[in-house]
Amino acid sequence: MAAILLAALLGLTGSGGSYSGQKLSAGEATVEIPAVSRWAASDTMTIKTRSPAKWTTVLVPAGFGDVFSLEAINPQPQSVSAGPQGDEFVFELKPGEGETSIEFSLRASRPVWQQPLGPFRVNGQESEVSSVTVLP
Repeated sequence: MAAILLAALLGLTGSGGSYSGQKLSAGEATVEIPAVSRWAASDTMTIKTRSPAKWTTVLVPAGFGDVFSLEAINPQPQSVSAGPQGDEFVFELKPGEGETSIEFSLRASRPVWQQPLGPFRVNGQESEVSSVTVLP
């Protein structure tokens, strides 16, 4: 019982805790995605950029779309195109100083164990490859 409680507090059962999320670097940008999620539960992915150009391009790998469905995006992208590597979102952001965030609201569509996602890409800069576990 204590082991289950400790795992939940650490985030190993999804929805909070220090091990439930992961941060990936893509050049000047960071991509924050779930490491552990729950099937049919809402979750988020956040892209943070510093001093963005007017146009920010985000490639979400095809492996990510195999596990998560997108429910909302803020701000709304100017365009979205699908390709063999994944979905490319183009955002018109206000250039300037500071950090800008793009929030994706997600929902895991099926349970998976250590599912590889592939690299994310922000303005042509690629992140490391990651994986996700979705618990039932």
